[in-house]
Amino acid sequence: MEEVENNEQIIVEETEPEAKPDDPYISRKKLIYCCFIFMGLVNNLGYFLIVTSAQQFASKLNNDTLIAFYPLALILFNFISGLINSKFCITISYFKRVLGLSIYFCLGYLFLFTILTIIDNTNDFNNNLAFFLTLIPSVMMGTGQAFGEATFLGYIRTFPEDYVAGWSSGTGFAGVVGASLSLIFKLINEKFDLKYLYLIISPITILFFFAFYITFKIKKNIDDKNSSTSEKEDKDNENKDNEDNKDNDNEDNEENNGVIEGRESLPERLSDLINNKKNIATDVSKNKKMSIENFIVTFKYGKRYILNMFIVFYLEYTVCSGLCERANYFGYIDSKNMFFEKAQYETFLLCYQIGVVISRSSLFIFKYLTFIELLNIFQLVNFIFWFIEAKINIISNQWLCFATLIFLGLCGGGVYVGCYYFILNDNKIPPENKELCLNICTIFVDSGILLSSITCVILDNTIMKNNE
Repeated sequence: MEEVENNEQIIVEETEPEAKPDDPYISRKKLIYCCFIFMGLVNNLGYFLIVTSAQQFASKLNNDTLIAFYPLALILFNFISGLINSKFCITISYFKRVLGLSIYFCLGYLFLFTILTIIDNTNDFNNNLAFFLTLIPSVMMGTGQAFGEATFLGYIRTFPEDYVAGWSSGTGFAGVVGASLSLIFKLINEKFDLKYLYLIISPITILFFFAFYITFKIKKNIDDKNSSTSEKEDKDNENKDNEDNKDNDNEDNEENNGVIEGRESLPERLSDLINNKKNIATDVSKNKKMSIENFIVTFKYGKRYILNMFIVFYLEYTVCSGLCERANYFGYIDSKNMFFEKAQYETFLLCYQIGVVISRSSLFIFKYLTFIELLNIFQLVNFIFWFIEAKINIISNQWLCFATLIFLGLCGGGVYVGCYYFILNDNKIPPENKELCLNICTIFVDSGILLSSITCVILDNTIMKNNE
């Protein structure tokens, strides 16, 4: 008996890897990956354009102390955005959510361009009113980014787990593209007004929705084909069973009928198959909505990933939003380095984003890093380094600052792609709780960024107030 049980166990262990289905989208994998990269880029691009433009906005209003308020506006209402998505929108189809998000982003770009144009063409425009108006599209970009991230991560869970690498790479590229665009236009013309950049960028939201639609159609077509094959196999098996049982006596038939009545009929089982496998991209009806009870249960499943994301985003955004902006402005004597002096803050952000895009594109490495807390330890070291530099200005080599900011991005991006992969791949989290867990994770990420912005505002008006 023991030998049989052991043999059965060995068979299960040997066949378990084979039981996992192959990637059904392998034939279109490259196209889907490219679409996910593009969607991640566009979803976060407006956010980073606002971050890199904050200094120019503050200069327009002749008040550099306002810089920290723009990252704060980007994140202030994201917590509410996450709650709305997880409470009211989590059962709305991805198609409708992405369509609404595309329109929302486009309006945000056009609104910002319009406001900046009115301010520039109106003499003696009230600075306080101008500041308030520029915050509105910042809030739009921030809430849109948070809503989009929660929505797309939920959508990506319907694909094999490795596909999150495409999305994470795109979100990493968004920071690089956002910082690079500002740097390029500033290099071409120091007085270039970034408001025109928002006008140029606004049509990209159409391509944003189109990229989603491509993946949506590919998934639907492939799932329809696979579901039809499964349906045909089930019908063939059912017909075979009927043929085997047609010679049974009436008593056996009555007994079988009694059993069938207590089970799901074939059409019902086929319906479940279709709903769960064929239309999984659009069937969100089984998702758990946000409630106190569901929050407690879901948080228990994913608390390790959620808390790690909260910590890493608090640390890195405190550095990027406040500390590195107050770093020592180096004396660039060599004319080749004069550009760094003119755009040091943007260059710092670009270095950070380079680290982010490298790590967010390296899922093949970070998915094997089971002790994800190690990256947060490194991030804490980075935070301490930049806090000292912002307060004392002891670093005399700009290249050391560039290297530490790249490392800052590597740690942050590694935690991002690793934790989301682990959530998607964690079999202990029930399927109906997966998207809610992703939503809670993004809410905590936004809370960490919000706390970092508040920290920067406090530092700017207290112990860092007299630091140039």
